[in-house]
Amino acid sequence: MIFLFAGHGGGDPGALGVAGRTESAETIKLRNAIVSYLPLGAKYQIDDDSDTLAKVLSKAKTGSGSVVLDLHFNASASTAASGVEVLVGDDAQANDLALAKDVLDAVVAATGLRSRGIKREGETPRKRLGVMRESGAVCLLEVCFISNAGDMTAYDAAMQTIAKRLADVLVKHDAII
Repeated sequence: MIFLFAGHGGGDPGALGVAGRTESAETIKLRNAIVSYLPLGAKYQIDDDSDTLAKVLSKAKTGSGSVVLDLHFNASASTAASGVEVLVGDDAQANDLALAKDVLDAVVAATGLRSRGIKREGETPRKRLGVMRESGAVCLLEVCFISNAGDMTAYDAAMQTIAKRLADVLVKHDAII
């Protein structure tokens, strides 16, 4: 089963970006676009936009056959920070890394933005990410920098392509696991 989460909810806007855009609003739009490309009959669960992360994770009943993608947008005080990255757990297995690579490749190919690579959660400022405790193939996508006007222009131009490619990646990995 596919689990698709729009990062930040429950009143948390997440990062604030160019032109007043919020991470939570952008992740919801992207999540909904991805869902629109999932094939009829695909088994999936999305989060409730009003739920906090703790509530989202308590509702998720992931298992060894699950595919979990958590959507986020990066931000930096430097408007020059740019690119796409995917985070995996410190204990990531081959299935997590394969999903992360396909997610990263799909977004980089669609946007033309540079790859910042796949990183372990311990390499992040938070050091530990709640979604990484879920079962199955799990990764967190930092789509691009919401604080970089060029990244957001590339994202806007490619959003539907990103959504279609990510839907395809999720379906592919759901069939593998």
